[in-house]
Amino acid sequence: MPSLVQQLSAHRQLTALRTVVQCKAKATALRQGPAAGDGPGTAWVAFLCPTHSENLPAWPATQTHVGQHSMPCGTVLDFRPTEQVLQSHADLWLTPLTGVRPETYGGVWSDVLDQAERVLNEHLEQDGDADEDGPLQSMMTMMWLARRSAAEGDLMQAASALGYCETLAEGMEPWRDTDLAPH
Repeated sequence: MPSLVQQLSAHRQLTALRTVVQCKAKATALRQGPAAGDGPGTAWVAFLCPTHSENLPAWPATQTHVGQHSMPCGTVLDFRPTEQVLQSHADLWLTPLTGVRPETYGGVWSDVLDQAERVLNEHLEQDGDADEDGPLQSMMTMMWLARRSAAEGDLMQAASALGYCETLAEGMEPWRDTDLAPH
């Protein structure tokens, strides 16, 4: 029998694994995104603990999840096409953190990420964050990988690197609006 996630995703291939809420609790509820526009199944599935599930009422479709091997709270399994995952990163954290908007660059992700890397580098220089283990320094390393991957046409690898950046961005700035669902 297919798992609940397989049923919700209509057996679509996983595009990205993301962490949109940092919480150490195990998930007990699933929130599913809207129907995928390019086929059957949901666009994404989020695993949430009771507190985050109740605190995010705008997120759609709650189902109880009692799997003993549950994902940590905040884990999102994203089944959307890579371009949509990249846009979601831009909407949720990249544009608020850097001010870089994909539409300014015609949706050319290598250009978007090149400019975002420049802005983050300026932040790093202004803040004097010389801490090699600091979150902004780590983000710069992964942003470089995302930018390089996008320039080579590998948007899946770029989205994967941005997933790591998203986790780092979660705790960096007070601008983070945790009421935003992956859209």
